[in-house]
Parts: sequence; structure tokens; C-alpha cells
Amino acid sequence: MNERSPVSAKDRVSEILRRNERAMMAAILKTCDEVAWATADELKLAGVEPIKMRDGYFSSVALHQLFLHQCGADMETSKGGDPKRAAQLLLAGRRISAHYWEGIDANEQTGRSDIVMDDEERRELAESAHKAASRGVLRALIEQANATNPDLRNRITTDIEAFVAELAPQSETDRYFAELVRENVELLLQ
Repeated sequence: MNERSPVSAKDRVSEILRRNERAMMAAILKTCDEVAWATADELKLAGVEPIKMRDGYFSSVALHQLFLHQCGADMETSKGGDPKRAAQLLLAGRRISAHYWEGIDANEQTGRSDIVMDDEERRELAESAHKAASRGVLRALIEQANATNPDLRNRITTDIEAFVAELAPQSETDRYFAELVRENVELLLQ
């Protein structure tokens, strides 16, 4: 007689969760790939040369949207939400990075609120904070100015296109820079 040991309810729940987590992740990645192809196709049909998207662009968008969702922030404006929840999520990501990619043992970090940052990480963090603050201020100023001048967003876009045209992008780097300028303007004008 072949007796199998009974599977505990906890083990069944764990297996069901793992299986569904893998299926969810596969669906997210598949959707990101499909959206990238659909975007390229739509741009071609619109007579626009498809822009070169950064690797993982749509995965980054999905991550950003999930982050906003988890923090309770507005999915369109990125405003609001729980800053403590955002900090917890960022800290969890930092700890994963420290443990799995930087080789810092969990026992080594006991009693610390965060992993010790090196100078490069501090510089990047300061730069990111500066950019985030600048974006917030610029968006508020654009919103205020747009209230008195509804054509402001169009004027800014036109000015940026004129700037890009003056660059006369020749190389792949030039074209990439021009596209980054456009993306950043679009982010600020949202």
C-alpha cells in the first residue's frame, strides 16, 4: 500500500498562492510585451516612426502604477497617498537589494533602520530628491500659469519641438536625448 503523508492546509494554501503568484507575474510580463508591440504598431499606423523605448519601459510603468496603488496615491497625478506606506515599500526593496544582490546578511543589519549608503548612493538619492522636488514645483507652477493662459502647455510643447529641431539629431545618442527631452516635458505637463 502506497500511503502518502497528508498535506497540511498550510502547505496547500502555500502551493496555491505560489502557483497563482507565478501566473500573475507571467500575465504582467506578457501584458508589458504586448503593450510594447501594440504601441510600436499604433505609432507606425499613425505615420510616426516608433520611438525607441527604454528596455523595460512598460514594466517600469507597471511597477510605478502598482507602487502608487499600494500607497493609495492618485494613479493619474501621483499625488496623495500614505508617505509611511511608501517609505515601507522602498525600505523593503532596499533590504531585498542588500540581501540578494549586495550580500549583506540580515544579521549584519539588525538594529539599523536602513542599509549604510555609500557616497554614490547618497549622491543619487540627493539627485532624485532634487528632481522630484523640481518636478513637483514645476507642475504646480505650470498648473497655476495654465489657469490664466490655457494655451501654455501647447506653447511649451512647441518651444521644446523647436529646441529639438535646432539640435538636428544625427546620431542615435542625439535622437535618444531628444526623446528624453520630450518624455520629461510630457511628465511635467501631465
